[in-house]
Amino acid sequence: MKTKKNKKLILSLIKDDLTNTKLVSGLNNIGLEASNYYLHLSQTFFTLMGFGDLQQDEELYEEYFNFSEKAVTTTRIENPEQLNSLALEVYNKLLAEKEKRKLRKSK
Repeated sequence: MKTKKNKKLILSLIKDDLTNTKLVSGLNNIGLEASNYYLHLSQTFFTLMGFGDLQQDEELYEEYFNFSEKAVTTTRIENPEQLNSLALEVYNKLLAEKEKRKLRKSK
């Protein structure tokens, strides 16, 4: 039960982060310097998923940031289902990374 609630919470945080990234990117694109308005929700859902902090997992954070930036700037999000789909894609990528790390540790 807890896992299902965590997944729902994490997906919600990912969607909020993608929405925030889209907003900040859009504002930057029209000439407003909005980079200081990133909410950095990724740190929260990375922690909830059991990853380390930014210094420990800098490469993974960078990969997520690049993916989210590309996803929200190249994908036209016209309905909530598209945002849900993007969030699920991110969630599944992070789960796969977590499993890879478990396998490496067990060897």
